[in-house]
Amino acid sequence: MRVRLNQLCLFLASVRPSAFASPPPSSSCATQGGLCSTSATLTRMSASSAAAREYYRKDGVRIQHDPYAKGMAEHYGAQGNTDPEGFDPYADTVGPGIYGGKVKKDEKGEVVYGRQYQNHNPNPGPVYAGGGYAPIIEALSKGKEAVEEILAISPSALEEETTGGARPLHMCGMSQRNQLMTEFLLDKGADPNVVDTYGYTPLHRMASNNLAIGARALLERGVSPTQPTKHGHETPMSIARGSAARDVIAVLQEYINKKG
Repeated sequence: MRVRLNQLCLFLASVRPSAFASPPPSSSCATQGGLCSTSATLTRMSASSAAAREYYRKDGVRIQHDPYAKGMAEHYGAQGNTDPEGFDPYADTVGPGIYGGKVKKDEKGEVVYGRQYQNHNPNPGPVYAGGGYAPIIEALSKGKEAVEEILAISPSALEEETTGGARPLHMCGMSQRNQLMTEFLLDKGADPNVVDTYGYTPLHRMASNNLAIGARALLERGVSPTQPTKHGHETPMSIARGSAARDVIAVLQEYINKKG
């Protein structure tokens, strides 16, 4: 997000990210235990030191902050001692307190907006209620039947707002497994252009985490390959290039060429 909730891919990696002159070979974005990260907030802490070297996740996606910059450990905890519900700058992952988690609601059932978990996003957003990921988000990694069960009970879960302003379709852009549910949610009527509190649509999330299958599914439904973020500072291509998301870059270029 340039902390990756401008972008976001969690995976449960406790090892120190490697510094490469060029990205390592691409592998899976996220393991079953985690999601990708959302980068946007950390830049102000680490921009000066990040220029000295580049870090890459095991899946080949570029980490857009310096995990060892001054102030990082003080804010998020030392390596091996970070909050599992928050941001792990060393693995470049986020937990439910920041994206996809259960949110507080008022007496009218409306989502409560306020200070964000760990102040990861300085802008107000849905307040984390604790208790992990929202049920519809947990169901994404389990497949269509699990999602169908939840939608049968609560059809509104298709557009449920979670921490970070993430809807289920945003969360499809958070892991290799979740991206496989993109087309299914679109068939159910999910909004492909919904925006989270970072100003990102699902396509922007896919671009940040090099999830080409999910990106193609969105583009096939007419999502613009050049759609800017809410604040107009980034496009899917600029995000993908920043993340060294080679697979998504290729897909975006294909649709940009088609668009003429």
